[in-house]
Amino acid sequence: MRFGIVPLEFKPAAERIIVDGVPDFSRFNIIDAVRDAAKMQHIQVIEVTMDVEHVIPNALTPEVISQLVDLKDELGISYTAHLPLWSLELASFNEFVRQASVESIVSSIRLAEPLEPEAYVLHATGALAAEFSRLDMPVNMVMLICNLMSAIAARSLEDIITRSEINPRLLAVENVEFPFSLTRELVDEYDTSICFDTGHLLTRYSGDESVVEFYRRHRDRIVELHLHDGSYAERDGAVIHRDHIALGEGEMPVREFLMELVRDSFNGPVVFELTATQAKQSLDLIETQVPEAIN
Repeated sequence: MRFGIVPLEFKPAAERIIVDGVPDFSRFNIIDAVRDAAKMQHIQVIEVTMDVEHVIPNALTPEVISQLVDLKDELGISYTAHLPLWSLELASFNEFVRQASVESIVSSIRLAEPLEPEAYVLHATGALAAEFSRLDMPVNMVMLICNLMSAIAARSLEDIITRSEINPRLLAVENVEFPFSLTRELVDEYDTSICFDTGHLLTRYSGDESVVEFYRRHRDRIVELHLHDGSYAERDGAVIHRDHIALGEGEMPVREFLMELVRDSFNGPVVFELTATQAKQSLDLIETQVPEAIN
């Protein structure tokens, strides 16, 4: 199994930049971050967070991309690219926002192209769609709104594919906080792939089936996994969601799920959306509970 990590996640990046409460962007270097991540045992894939281009000045320029390309052979790694999601909404009712979101995605695809990513992870719906999906209204009303937003997301997906001229199968649409039944319709209509985020499912953001059931149902299109634990609980009328936690700290049936992947000879990137410490903790658990998953 080919494991990966996201070295450019917000928290690790912030820890590099902020010293004694003062941000110093000169301390952040993507090349150093990738080198550090690639030193971790069993890590073969690096997922590049394309939002970094907009958050950290000059962090992800064409010149930096060229340096990352050189690292592929040196470190023996491959890349995936997580397309921007912060502040974007491909399902926005506001046409100005929708078009700007499409423009941002297309620009990132073009920037990342020299990396030859195995997959471009895409959130077809964003924070606004997630907010509408949890409105305190009758289920049929909520689903009506979600259907409308999914139709808008479909327009955006078509625009992205047409304008970037990307092979749709390289787009791995992620299960996020939105009814995945609607997202799967987009996947089928535009012939894309799927990035299965285990934590999003475990905390019931995108459905209430088990991770094994989800994988079996959508294995025909799953090309990448975001692997992290999660849980869902209801206490005193409040819902508690937890995700992006190390394996073993939530409700993930670790051995059952990973053995499903092993039996299926799944060879796509299995990317930890965790800190380096959490990823190591998760790998240690896998080595103990599912040694068959370690190449």
